Amino acid sequence: MRRYSRYLLTRYLSLLVLSWVVLTGIFLMDQLFLMFNLIITKGVELRHVAETLVYVLPFVMAMSVPLAAMAGAMMTFGKIAQDNEIVALRSAGVRLSSVFTPIFLATLIFSVLMVGFNLYVVPEANHRRREIMGDVASKNPTVRLESGRFNSEFRGYTIYIGDMKEKQNAIYDIMVSEDKPPVPTIITAPSGKLITTPDERYMQMILYDSETHQQIGNSYRRIKSDTQVINLELNTELIRRERSHRNDREKTLAIMLEELDTNRIMLASYTEELEGKGSEDVEKEKIERRIESIKDKNSHLTVEINKAIAMAIAGILFVCFGAALGGKLKRGEIGLAIVLSLIFFAFYYIMIIGLEKYAKSGKVDAGLAMWIPNLVFLPFTVEVFAEVFFERSLLLKRWRR
Repeated sequence: MRRYSRYLLTRYLSLLVLSWVVLTGIFLMDQLFLMFNLIITKGVELRHVAETLVYVLPFVMAMSVPLAAMAGAMMTFGKIAQDNEIVALRSAGVRLSSVFTPIFLATLIFSVLMVGFNLYVVPEANHRRREIMGDVASKNPTVRLESGRFNSEFRGYTIYIGDMKEKQNAIYDIMVSEDKPPVPTIITAPSGKLITTPDERYMQMILYDSETHQQIGNSYRRIKSDTQVINLELNTELIRRERSHRNDREKTLAIMLEELDTNRIMLASYTEELEGKGSEDVEKEKIERRIESIKDKNSHLTVEINKAIAMAIAGILFVCFGAALGGKLKRGEIGLAIVLSLIFFAFYYIMIIGLEKYAKSGKVDAGLAMWIPNLVFLPFTVEVFAEVFFERSLLLKRWRR
């Protein structure tokens, strides 16, 4: 029996790896399109794009590993159910739960490792990814030169582009604010194009039928031009910078715990200060706003910590549900396992995102919110698992009588 358990564990691990490769490819698909866009239309070097993709991988793994564990368990037990091995095991007096134990223990180890992975590796990778994108943008600002928004990537200019056709380097509905003394200047044009000089030192914005507007003292001047060229200086080298600021998704557990301790001290100080203020004190309102701001920051940090842990621990829930569902359906194909896993995860992730929004706004307890999806799916998992592995109904027993 130990040999059979080892066989199932080996089969499960191999299917887990296969599922992880497939699911990672699916999750990376939108990122790959973005990377190709950076290479083809923005001219970013391949090595920088590849580095960015490496830093995206940990975030994708945080979702794909628990899902892969579910799909692997579904295929493993779906196959042995399809081949009637479960019937043979029960006929020999072997409990199905005993052959599942090694898989459960392996999943438990994976989940513990994923907790550390989600709390340390994923935030650091998110931070590094934002850094490399910032460095690339400083070298090639066209990466951030987007239509429909004001762009301040070029020193001395604020640029608005209504529409852009990147393949033709064509731009439309342009407005350029030249922030250079002594005369404030605004340039508008219905159309134009972007080109880079041969030495790659400048990006030239060529404007057609442009108008230059200047306010000189009490007089106003408007100059029309058939063609106007604006030279925008480019950085020719990619300069790597270490940025100290991190958003919530870039903070490791150590950073978040340190901030929470600091915020608790500040909160206690402000609360004590607030008690000494009168009901009509002008400073009271300022202190109350500071207290609300600190509480809001604490909610955000608490959500991030609990979400990272809950999604890692959910892998145990996923494996139990996947193994039971595979045994119930008696199907071991990878396609069915991947599709069902994605459907299951879609419901789970929608709940996570929705509750995260409510928790950060203070409408739901931040510590509890990220665990609600696990608690919601727990009864369904227990019921299906008990039916397949123990041949009894726990939650629906009364309904079936």
